[in-house]
Amino acid sequence: MELVYNKRLRPFEGMCLSDIDLQDEQNYLLWKRRLSNIYLQGAGIVFGLRPEVIQTADGDVVEFTEGYAIDPEGNDIVVPEGQRSDPVPDKPGKYMMFLVYKEQAEPTSRRQAYNSTERHETRTEETFQIVFNEKEIRNSVEIGRIRVTDGRKVEGGTVDLRYAPKATRPEPEDLGALRGQLKEYVDAFIELMMKAFLVETKPVADVRAHLFLQTLVSAESRLRSANLSEEAMCEIFSQLMERARYFLRGVRKENQKEGLFPHFKTSWQAVTKIQQNRPKSDKLDMRLDWMSKALQGAIKAALRDRENVRGIYYEEVDDD
Repeated sequence: MELVYNKRLRPFEGMCLSDIDLQDEQNYLLWKRRLSNIYLQGAGIVFGLRPEVIQTADGDVVEFTEGYAIDPEGNDIVVPEGQRSDPVPDKPGKYMMFLVYKEQAEPTSRRQAYNSTERHETRTEETFQIVFNEKEIRNSVEIGRIRVTDGRKVEGGTVDLRYAPKATRPEPEDLGALRGQLKEYVDAFIELMMKAFLVETKPVADVRAHLFLQTLVSAESRLRSANLSEEAMCEIFSQLMERARYFLRGVRKENQKEGLFPHFKTSWQAVTKIQQNRPKSDKLDMRLDWMSKALQGAIKAALRDRENVRGIYYEEVDDD
């Protein structure tokens, strides 16, 4: 949403109000509401709007419960009661289902103008439209995805909710960057572990390896979710460093020359240094500073070790 200078009505005694004045006042209040929605709440589904596929004689339809959503422009989309879509598209393929915000004059509110025979609607109804589309629709809220087969049937009779956005407060840019760094370290170390174990053809039965890998996978899952606090990120990083040290210390003792240790040598040095510099205080600003500085060295070490592991290469595969 573009930020602009805004003007509000400045009434005075004896002022004659026109429709332009009242429209300006409404626009001012709507602008404030939309600004708060976007930057304090975020776009997406706030609650409800749970879809379900229903079979009819004309083909499958999607029925969803009452609920509330905010579109990317900050408009409120209020669904006061359960709704049913038109039959799904007759052309087989993948479709996204959107709620699109609409405004329309409310016909039952027509009133005669003063000193005139003309009649006008006196209310604007804020409503919505349910749209199936194969591509993204700007300024709308996705509530699910379906795959349509011949005969207007939804494959599996279910709606995929993985991509339906939930309304969450946008993260500050610096916090988002920190999350990205932390995820980069986690992803690099997961790949490093898998490469090293494949090279050594050693069964992954070591308790330390299982615990560390479990912590990494759990951290990766949490980092994908929105609205992680600074405290939560510090806690994730602290757990990773503890598990990494526990795992790497055991690998180092087993065999420094022939075993797994050569693949993790740089990471061992980095983790040891990071833990030595760990602040004794639990103050959040000190822990954040420690984490942001430590991540640079940890990522560099994991990437270097990963490149040194011999003979294993991966190809990325798109998840359909």
